[in-house]
Amino acid sequence: MDLTTWLDVAIGLTLVYLGVSLFVTVINEYIAQMFNLRGRQLHDDLQKLIDDKTIKHTLVQHPAFASLFNNHPGKAGSYVDSKILGQLIVGSLSTAAAANNAVSPNNAASQVAQIIGVINQLPHSILKTQLQSIARTAGDKTEDLVTAVSDWMDRSLTMMGGNYKRRLQTISFGVGLVITVMLNINTITLTERLYHDKELRNATAAMAVQVTERINKETFEKCRSSSTALQDPACIEVKRLTDVTQNLGKLPIGWPDTSLSSTQTSHSDSHKILFWGERMLGWFLTALAVSLGAPFWFDLLNKAVSIRHGMRKPVTGTAEKTEKA
Repeated sequence: MDLTTWLDVAIGLTLVYLGVSLFVTVINEYIAQMFNLRGRQLHDDLQKLIDDKTIKHTLVQHPAFASLFNNHPGKAGSYVDSKILGQLIVGSLSTAAAANNAVSPNNAASQVAQIIGVINQLPHSILKTQLQSIARTAGDKTEDLVTAVSDWMDRSLTMMGGNYKRRLQTISFGVGLVITVMLNINTITLTERLYHDKELRNATAAMAVQVTERINKETFEKCRSSSTALQDPACIEVKRLTDVTQNLGKLPIGWPDTSLSSTQTSHSDSHKILFWGERMLGWFLTALAVSLGAPFWFDLLNKAVSIRHGMRKPVTGTAEKTEKA
């Protein structure tokens, strides 16, 4: 067996992982919506960033942010406009500064200086420390301060969003493990069958080539987001990927009626342990692969197919030259 064989085996596995990952993505979307996971995460992140009670009280009065700063995270919105949030934070500080009547409203530099004075008077908090650091380099205009605060909020929420991604990856692993056990998608068994069955290898490779030719990155990203997007006629090719186990019927996926009964009656205890140990390891590897996400496997599939084309083209050219000679 040459490298092309192993590459075709890898392409077959990648195609299966991609199909299962898309199915898991749809289930994850239902779970995320049902339990409002995005809203809860955003609520918790904002509570950590904006820990000053006075400013928080100002924000909770705004209809767009009320759900994000109340005591009911389950009802929190899943999106926040960092620019508006920055305007409201600086606006509340500016209002407090104006209440002091210490500067002329026409003097922009004095307005920023007075806002900095209000920040310094805030109780000790994470937000106060951050605002002090931002105000030192924001410039002499209120608009510059608003932009700086908005950018800080946007970057902070993006970094903190990693917690949501890790949580979703954990859910993906759990959901993927349930699906792999229910459908008996065993990585070890799949690898063995693809390695020994040339016809099946060629079929999976051919389907992978079709996928990369018919689905571009933009369409894939649009269609993978939810089950609603998959109903779009333009997403029919992406939807077919979720049925990869049916499109390639020879794949060793599913529970044959005779597999379990024959194992229970015709093998010794040691063989049963090895049998189930191999299955559990195969299921675990599949679930682990699925947890990496559909975008990962889509990109890898495109790269693998490109490498396959590169490996096969020289062979074809050589064959043509031989025939002409």
